[in-house]
Amino acid sequence: MKTKIIIICLVFFSLLGCKQNKEQEAVVTTENDKANCTEQLISGNQRFLSGKSIHPHQDKNSVLANQDGQKPFAVIVTCSDSRVSPEIVFDQGLGDLFVIRNAGNLISDIDMGSIEYAIEHLDAKLIVILGHTECGAIKAYINDKNGAYKKHFTHIDDIVETIAKENEEIEADKVLPKANNYSGAIDANIQHSAKLVQENPIVKKHNIKIISMRYDVHTGKVTQLK
Repeated sequence: MKTKIIIICLVFFSLLGCKQNKEQEAVVTTENDKANCTEQLISGNQRFLSGKSIHPHQDKNSVLANQDGQKPFAVIVTCSDSRVSPEIVFDQGLGDLFVIRNAGNLISDIDMGSIEYAIEHLDAKLIVILGHTECGAIKAYINDKNGAYKKHFTHIDDIVETIAKENEEIEADKVLPKANNYSGAIDANIQHSAKLVQENPIVKKHNIKIISMRYDVHTGKVTQLK
């Protein structure tokens, strides 16, 4: 009889301890949400670089788990470039990332609306502006001669004009002419998009963390900009 009582007490206190630990973990997760989300992406890229990707949430069970809704932890605004795939370079899967893509990772009204949706309705905790090396949109801007984009022969010209009007690009061009500052032009474009998102009222309201990153198509490495 005594043995049974002892066993019951041990089980009770064990369950109580587990409950307390889970409650403590929940508090920690809440307080460190933004840092955890960033670390999740950084760790995923490190796995990708080292050839140790675990390909999480990429099976039929993940499809079923997300069929009634989604809770992505991060919004990724990036380029449409086929060499830049957030789920792959960050080693994430279905339901993890809310990805918005266009040539040059620009921020239009539609892109901004998509960001607002992810924050307001999907509870995303982090926004990443992910530019990359060898960006065709930036190359088009750099190689534009005498404002040829203003002729608007194609919609590509609209992309070039949008980049040319970015204050960060204008300032970068003053420091070093764009023809000799390809890397600086890439970073200026990333920073411009990040600034636009930072000024969004809904982003401010929810105190969402925004980080700027650059993906290197030569190495696969993602670097966080200062």
